[in-house]
Order: sequence, then C-alpha cells, then structure tokens
Amino acid sequence: MHFQCMAYTTVTLRQDIARRLRNSRGRGESYSDVLNRLLDNQPAKTVGEWMNSIAPLEGQSLFTKAGRKKLKYDQRNPRKSRARSKGDAPS
Repeated sequence: MHFQCMAYTTVTLRQDIARRLRNSRGRGESYSDVLNRLLDNQPAKTVGEWMNSIAPLEGQSLFTKAGRKKLKYDQRNPRKSRARSKGDAPS
C-alpha cells in the first residue's frame, strides 16, 4: 500500500478555545476538518461572493414535498388575525 504523507503544523490554543473546537467536532471529523468547515463558512463580503456561494444550490429544493404543500396552503389560507384588547397586551 502507498500512503500520501501530509505535512502538519502544531498550533497552540488557549484551553477554552480548544474546548470549543473539540465540542464543534462532528463524528469522524478531525480538528483540521472542523477548522476547514468553520473557515469556509464565513459570511459573504460582496454580492458576487454570495451569488457564488449559493450557485451549488441552484435547482435544489429547500423544502420537502410535505413542506412545499404546507407552504402553499399557508399562502392561500392566511391566518386570521384577531383584534387585541387591553387585556391581551403583553406585560
């Protein structure tokens, strides 16, 4: 068998940061995987960056079939609001 050797670097962290990093790990995730996921999940700074970040979602549904059905129902049948009296006011 042939394995590719990866270079690595030792990083010193405060204990509270190391604990947060450990708690952020998913099953089977290495610390490198966690850091990579967290660093890749940064908010877009420009509209262009945002558009590029959502490009992989194009053509994919964000709702399940049941969720779409409920959303369409809710859009066609909005909830009735009721008039509030002084007794209904939040305290």
